[in-house]
Amino acid sequence: DVVAATIKIQSAYKGFKTRRMIKQHKEIMPDLNCAQVQDATLKIQSAYRGFKTRRELKDTGEELPDLDAADVVAATIKIQSAYKGFQTRKMIKKHKEIMPDLNCAQVQDATLKIQSAF
Repeated sequence: DVVAATIKIQSAYKGFKTRRMIKQHKEIMPDLNCAQVQDATLKIQSAYRGFKTRRELKDTGEELPDLDAADVVAATIKIQSAYKGFQTRKMIKKHKEIMPDLNCAQVQDATLKIQSAF
């Protein structure tokens, strides 16, 4: 009973202390939803992941691939094109309501007018 009560009191005090510290330093803490903070977070995470990968490769004795090799270049292009396609499909899906219906009669009439002007 005494141990459980002690733990409960300590956790309540730690929570109180943390909330008080956050309240005092709220203006110092950054807004985590801010685009700049998110960009900085991504840069820090990617730098750390790169460091971690290089360290693991160094520890295992494996060498990094030759970036000028033809198979590495081909794989890089394939990955980049797949990612660009994914990004484009995601953007189109996001903005689908903005894009006009190409089968609509008004859109087809406007298309003919524009094309006939050239």
